[in-house]
Amino acid sequence: MTVNTQQPSDPVQPQASPWWVRLFLALDFAWRRFVCALFNARRTVFRSRLPDYAVFTIDTALLEREPDTPWYYTFLPIYTPPLSLEYLSSALARVAADPTLRGVVFLLKGAELSLAQAQSLAMLFDRFRRWDEAVRKPNETAKRVVVYLEEGPVATYVAASTADLIVMPPLAEWSVTGLLAEPTFFKDTLARVGVAFDVVRVAPWKTAVDSFSFSDLTDEARDQYNWLFDSLFEGIVDAVTQGRKLPPDTVRSLIDQAPLTAESAVAAGLIDHVGYEDQLPALLGTGAEPATLKTFDRIRRLLYRRARHHTPAAVGVISLRGSIMTGDSRTFPAPLPLLGEETIGSATAQQAIRQAREDERFAAVVIHVDSPGGSALASDLIWREIALLDQEKPVVVYMGDVAASGGYYVAAPGRKIIAQPATITGSIGVIVAKPIATAALEKLEVGHATIQRGANATLFSSLHPWEGTQRQTVESSMDAIYAAFKQRVADGRNLPLETLDDLAGGRVWTVQQALNYGLVDHLGDFHLAVELACQEAGLPTDGSVGTVNLSAEGKTILATPVQVVAALLGKRNLATTRQWSALLSFNEVAGRLRREHSWLIADGLPSLRN
Repeated sequence: MTVNTQQPSDPVQPQASPWWVRLFLALDFAWRRFVCALFNARRTVFRSRLPDYAVFTIDTALLEREPDTPWYYTFLPIYTPPLSLEYLSSALARVAADPTLRGVVFLLKGAELSLAQAQSLAMLFDRFRRWDEAVRKPNETAKRVVVYLEEGPVATYVAASTADLIVMPPLAEWSVTGLLAEPTFFKDTLARVGVAFDVVRVAPWKTAVDSFSFSDLTDEARDQYNWLFDSLFEGIVDAVTQGRKLPPDTVRSLIDQAPLTAESAVAAGLIDHVGYEDQLPALLGTGAEPATLKTFDRIRRLLYRRARHHTPAAVGVISLRGSIMTGDSRTFPAPLPLLGEETIGSATAQQAIRQAREDERFAAVVIHVDSPGGSALASDLIWREIALLDQEKPVVVYMGDVAASGGYYVAAPGRKIIAQPATITGSIGVIVAKPIATAALEKLEVGHATIQRGANATLFSSLHPWEGTQRQTVESSMDAIYAAFKQRVADGRNLPLETLDDLAGGRVWTVQQALNYGLVDHLGDFHLAVELACQEAGLPTDGSVGTVNLSAEGKTILATPVQVVAALLGKRNLATTRQWSALLSFNEVAGRLRREHSWLIADGLPSLRN
C-alpha cells in the first residue's frame, strides 16, 4: 500500500540523449539479447535439471542491503555472504521470469527479522506475484509463495502470513503472543556506588538516559510506549487479517490465546498444513508425482533470461547505518553502550555524499538510513551535505528499522521519505548528560583536586554537577540545537514551524503514525524508494535504471558550493559503503563520548526483532 501525504512534485522531464548514446544503448541491448539467447539455448538442453520450486532458507539475521565486501572474499572457502532483502529481490525477479518454475519455497528456520523487515519481505512476496503476472501467459498457473515455518513468532509470522501456503512441523507453535517491553533502570544501583547522572533535556519524551536517571518509567515514557505499541499491534493485526482473510477481532482473540499448537493453528486458519520439511515435495506435488525442490543457488544459472534495456543514468545508494558520530565510520566486535555495534562517521558520510554530487553517472540518490541518532554536530554535518546534494540531484530517503532523532535529522532534507509502518522515527529533541562520580570517589577514599582557568572549564567534568549559571549555559545550548532541529524539519517537510511542538518534544512514532503527521511521505520498501527517485529525476520506472552503492574509500573531496544556477534551471547531471578502519579501543570510545556533548539520540526503544 502506498499513501501520499503531500502533493507530488513535478518530475524532471527527461532530456533526449545524443545520437551516439542512443546508438551505444541499442548495440548494448542487442548484445544482451544475444547473450541471453545463448544462455536460454543452454537452458533448453538442461531443462530437465530445473525443479518445480526454488528454495530459499532464512535462518539468521536479514540485512536490508547487500554489504560491500572486497572482491577476493568470494574466493575464501569459509566466507558466506549474509542474506539481504536486496539479494532476495533480484533472485525472486529471476524466478518470476522463468516459465518452468511453479513457485518459491521459503524455509524460515529461526529467522531473525525485525517487524519492519518482515513487512518488507511480505511486500516482496506481493511484488513477486506482480512480476509473475506480467510475464505469465493467460493459460498458465500463477506461481506460488510457500513458507515452511519452524517457529511462529511475531515478526516471522507477519512475513509468512502473506504466503499462498504456510506449513509448520507438528511440534511447532504459533507463538504470536503480542508485544513486550521490559525496560530496566540503574539509578538506584548506581547510587549505591556513589554515581549519579546530571541530565539536561529540552524534550520531556527524550528517554535516551532514563535508565540511568530514573528508577521507573516516567509518565511521558509510559505514554510513548503505549502509543507505539498501539500502532505496532494494530499493524500486526492488519497484516494477519489481510494475509489470512480473518476478521480483526478473531485475530486479536487468537493472539490472546497464543501460543497455539500447529494443529490448533490449522483449525483457526492461521496456517494451512502440518508437516515436516521432507514432506513438502509430496504436499506440493500433483497426484502421485511429488514436486522437485532445489535451492536457488543451484539453479540460478539455468533460469530463463530476458534482455532488458538499460539507461545511461543510474541511482546512487548511500547507506547510513549505526549511531552517528564525528570522524570516520567504525565497527566494534561487540555492542557498546550508546554506540552499538557500528557508527556512521560524519567524515565518511560527507565523502560518500560529495562523491554522489560529483559523479555524473548518478541522476538521483537514495539515502538508506537505519540509525537511532547520536552526536548533534555529526548529524548536522551530514544533514548539510545531503541538503546540498538535493539541490543538484533528487534525494529520496528510505528508512530501515529506525531513523529517529539524529537519524531523522539527516533524513529531513530528502524530497521523499519512505519507510515501513513499523519503522521507528521522530524523537525530535536533544539531550545532554554526564555522570557525577564525586560520591563514588569519596566512598573509595580517592582524593581529588581541581585546578582551572575559565569559569566554565568544569562544564563537562564528572566531578562537578551543573549549578547556577553553568546549568543555564547548558540549557541555552540545548535550546539552540532544539530550535535548529525543528527548523530543519519544518524546512525539509514543508511544515509550519509552530505545529512541530506537538510532534517534537522527543516523541517517538511508528511510521504509520508519522505518515499522518507529514513526517514521511509513503509506506513502502527500498524498491519503492528507487522508483520514486527515478520519477523525481525523470527516469524510467520500469526497472531499467541500475543502482550503484557509493563508497568513499580512498577519496578526499573538499566541500564545494552548490550549483545554484543548475539547480534552479532543473538541470540534472546524469550519472556507501562506509569507510571501515581499525577498531576503536574502549578508551578511545570514552574519549569520543566526552567530546560529543549534545545528543540527538533515541536510545532505549522497544526491540521488535525476534
